[in-house]
Amino acid sequence: MNRRTVSVGALGRARGASLIEVLVAILILSFGMLAMAGLHAVAFKYGKMSQFRGVATQLAIDLSDRMRANVTGAIAGQYVYTEAYDREAEAVTIPTCADTTRCTSAEMAALDLAQMRNTVRLALPGGALFVQQDAAAANVYNIWVLWLDPEAPGSDEDSDAASFSSQCDGIDADAPLPQCMPMRIAL
Repeated sequence: MNRRTVSVGALGRARGASLIEVLVAILILSFGMLAMAGLHAVAFKYGKMSQFRGVATQLAIDLSDRMRANVTGAIAGQYVYTEAYDREAEAVTIPTCADTTRCTSAEMAALDLAQMRNTVRLALPGGALFVQQDAAAANVYNIWVLWLDPEAPGSDEDSDAASFSSQCDGIDADAPLPQCMPMRIAL
């Protein structure tokens, strides 16, 4: 039998090495867990942004369907709403028809716009509408659904208006700048 002799100093170093390995493994695991937590937070943020965009799309489609149901009023320009963006807009009073059995195209357009403005205001944070008729074609409209997204660039009071103009071209707004979902429709 051949016995190996190990010095006491080498044995002491071997015992400390396993403790260092465990500490390094815990450190690497900690960085991995922090990265996973950060990834989860970013995924949640983009999920919320996607939810707002989906709601805005549905609201723009709803307004376009109402305009297609009242083509006479739409071609006459009665769905145009180009007021400056106001993130703290009050509820809009819903108008009534003069003849309760049949609304004119202008009354129906005013009713549709008032209902949609209230719906957008309630469905999205700081929600608003901007509706513009195309100058070249009376049957073409541009619809913008606007909302405040606290996680989006340009959402604070110190935002740069230049970044806003590329997102929501032609809409007047002060900081914080809203997000917008544009839709172009032809009746």
